[in-house]
Amino acid sequence: MRKQHTLAVLSTLLLALSISHTAAAQTAQWQPFTELQAGAIRSGHIALPTYGATLGLRADDVSIGLRYRATDRSPLHDSEPLHEVSILLQKSVAVAPRLELYGGVATGFAFEHARLSEGKAMAVSAELNLGLRYYLSDHVALTFNLGCGARLSGSDWAALAKQLPYDPRTIPTYTTATGGISIGIPPKTKKINLPQQLIVDGAAPILTAYSD
Repeated sequence: MRKQHTLAVLSTLLLALSISHTAAAQTAQWQPFTELQAGAIRSGHIALPTYGATLGLRADDVSIGLRYRATDRSPLHDSEPLHEVSILLQKSVAVAPRLELYGGVATGFAFEHARLSEGKAMAVSAELNLGLRYYLSDHVALTFNLGCGARLSGSDWAALAKQLPYDPRTIPTYTTATGGISIGIPPKTKKINLPQQLIVDGAAPILTAYSD
């Protein structure tokens, strides 16, 4: 249990270090954003509601973030609650003035509450995602995302190791469909520290030259 918590903390610290290093190295301006999503996740024959939140940074067409996602227990108790923490990397391209297509990857750790109070089972997760953003304004967008991924616990890795060569169809996979809203925090505007008489429309100084 303590090892699982330590791995989650380490992944969060690695993301923070990666963001700070990248922001310092690049000349592009990074804009913080947050995204809230809700939808459905399907694994095998079980489909359940899921919801999550992402915090990250974006510069031009590249986004990096930390995502938390949760799924409740199924009504028939054949699937336990799931909590997932992932690092996201996405690249986008504009297809219309207010419409954007993006694709990316997510990798991290998933924690599932085991049955019969046996604690939590940890799995490594990896996901490919494809989606659309429709901008309501410069910094607010509606999002739609489709994802396909896999989660492998220690027992899954052991089972795969016994299959040489292994059948890819035996890997536990899942698909997701979610919608949400993304809100960016606009960069601070620099204020012109000049007397009010020298400001035109609050934006530019008046430059006047006199000659004899």
